[in-house]
Amino acid sequence: MIISTWEWIRLLGFLAYFYFTISIIFGLLRKLSFVKSHKNLIYHIHQNAGWLGLITVIAHMLVLLIDHYEPYSIIGILIPFSAKYQSLPSALGTIAFYLFLMVIMTSDLWIRTMNRSLWKKLHFLVLPAWGLSFAHGVLIGTDTENTLIIMFYVVSGGIMMLVLVARTISQFMKRVNISTSHNN
Repeated sequence: MIISTWEWIRLLGFLAYFYFTISIIFGLLRKLSFVKSHKNLIYHIHQNAGWLGLITVIAHMLVLLIDHYEPYSIIGILIPFSAKYQSLPSALGTIAFYLFLMVIMTSDLWIRTMNRSLWKKLHFLVLPAWGLSFAHGVLIGTDTENTLIIMFYVVSGGIMMLVLVARTISQFMKRVNISTSHNN
């Protein structure tokens, strides 16, 4: 069975979203106290899933160039709001790509030359990048009416929110513990 370019575009888009979701979830989990014994494994899952997401999204973009049904131009892929097909949802994907690219480049290639505070601020741009990629997939995806795809987005979004809330509460509790220990 030969898979069409349109099917490859969808598959690679789902995979990129999945890998970035896994990377962010494991990145958020890494700072939680209950995972200290597995911190190294969690870090490697976080890092490798991020790179797989980046490679997969680049493949997604490249296949868009050769699709005959709805071909994109290089400009339509790389410059937000310039795509002829669904300009806004396409732009969301492009902006998400640039944010993910910036985070991965600053984290794995330039981290030793950067100020830690700046790096941390840039690193958290994965959260709006993920939100943009979520919106991109839901708005432009031709499978968004499929029950399994809806469940995929709902479950991934729900897990992301749960882990983000857990991380936020954990960081808040650390600050409370630090401030109460300084007052004693």
